Amino acid sequence: MARAMTPRVGCIILAAGAGKRFGGAKLLATHDGAALLQKAIDAACGSSALTCTLVLGAHAGAVLGGTDSRRCAVAFNEAWRSGLASSLRRGLREHRDDDACIIALGDQPFVTSADLNLLIARWCAQHGPQATGDRKSARPPIVALRAGDVWGAPILFPRADFTALARLTGDRGAKKYAAAQKERLAFVQACDARAFEDVDTTADLTRLSAP
Repeated sequence: MARAMTPRVGCIILAAGAGKRFGGAKLLATHDGAALLQKAIDAACGSSALTCTLVLGAHAGAVLGGTDSRRCAVAFNEAWRSGLASSLRRGLREHRDDDACIIALGDQPFVTSADLNLLIARWCAQHGPQATGDRKSARPPIVALRAGDVWGAPILFPRADFTALARLTGDRGAKKYAAAQKERLAFVQACDARAFEDVDTTADLTRLSAP
């Protein structure tokens, strides 16, 4: 009997924003000894995702100089000023051959490789080649991270959703699209209850860095 192929799952890190509320390149700010974006890169590249694309825009040169992104493909979003959706669209262009892709953010220091692996494992169990019988979803699920009653990025989307995601505009992100597909949503519990803590301002960074 032919051996089932392992699904090809990629990861996109959205890191093109200007960080206006922070006052500059927030993704280079240090949290627990590492740049915020470096933590996101290490989480993605340390997971079982086969490919990773880092989408840059504002501060691209500084970000490349201040992080080790050698394990990622780097994509520049020339339209980064138009909103988050343009970065999502730019990243998806690099993952057209993937069976599914995780959409992750660059400013969530408590999201880890283990969280991303949980997303992948849940998707494979529900729709991958090892899913059979009642466990096999008729439509491929969307799998999101959850901490308590809160859920959001990182979110894993199957290839069937790539075209619709690429049509999003402005600052309409992947979570709003996923929320509209609630009958297909599945969740995994985050390893850390602080998973959705992100850094928008210097006050956020100070608060999250407190012992």
